[in-house]
Amino acid sequence: MLIEDSLRDTRVDPAELEAFVVLAEELHFGRTAIRLGVSQPRVSQLIRSLERRIGRRLVERTSRRVTLNPLGEQLLSRVRPAFDDLQRAMIETRTLARGLRIGFLGPYGSTLEAPLAGFRARHPHCAVTLTQIPWTDIYGPLRRGEVDVQISLTPIDQPDLTVGPEVGEFPRLLAIARRHPWASRASIDVEDLAELRVIGPHPDVSPEFARGFWPPAVTPSGRPIPAAPPARTEPEMLSAVAHNDAVFATTTAMPTYFTHPEVAFVPLTGLAAARVRLVWRNRADNPKVAEFVALAAETTRPGLRQPT
Repeated sequence: MLIEDSLRDTRVDPAELEAFVVLAEELHFGRTAIRLGVSQPRVSQLIRSLERRIGRRLVERTSRRVTLNPLGEQLLSRVRPAFDDLQRAMIETRTLARGLRIGFLGPYGSTLEAPLAGFRARHPHCAVTLTQIPWTDIYGPLRRGEVDVQISLTPIDQPDLTVGPEVGEFPRLLAIARRHPWASRASIDVEDLAELRVIGPHPDVSPEFARGFWPPAVTPSGRPIPAAPPARTEPEMLSAVAHNDAVFATTTAMPTYFTHPEVAFVPLTGLAAARVRLVWRNRADNPKVAEFVALAAETTRPGLRQPT
């Protein structure tokens, strides 16, 4: 049916085309309105406007169903690829505009120095933002899209995240008050923790991280390890060590960035070194993530041990 002589109207309205493509997928005006975030009458208005611009109907609708007629199918076959290309172009351009956002956990940001240098050399005009990730919400910023890629201590058991190359390995240290008689020891073994109060993981720390990084509940010989209240941040941990007769099992990364005048760091034996890996969402929408990960794999030797 001829709707209107519109041969002179060759304008393209993206809103009309988007409504048409989504309606072709949903075949339902209500669901189309929900996807577009507009009212159902607005969807009808956009489709009618497009049909007037074309000059004939594109959609057949009854009280029970919505279908595309042959002319609508023909338009969809031409519009959908172009519309998909336009969406990809918008996503890629928006991604480039925001640059690359990288999350790091506490003092382990040093593991990013080599790949960051390589990335900035390749992309001097690409903005790189570094965000510190809290111990109590290690993967939250990544899942919320606040960062594109981050480092995390292993083990990492998160099905919706991809675990990438290892970028660092840190031997263990015990943070202990300088006034404590053991602060002058050459080393302290995990068996000795039965004689100390050890700061445990915060309840919001992921279970696999708590099991892999913190000392176990008992020593290798089966003696219970007394627990001190958990802490959320590195300064809180160090303050608890300095003033509350607690100790914290950390790594060689801690005193590089976080120290306290009343806290000493003694090598801790009997616990495996902490390993740091890159991690990102399974469906990463930033193409720069893959490039940064590749650079990290190239610039970091497997099993790299950070200096004490």
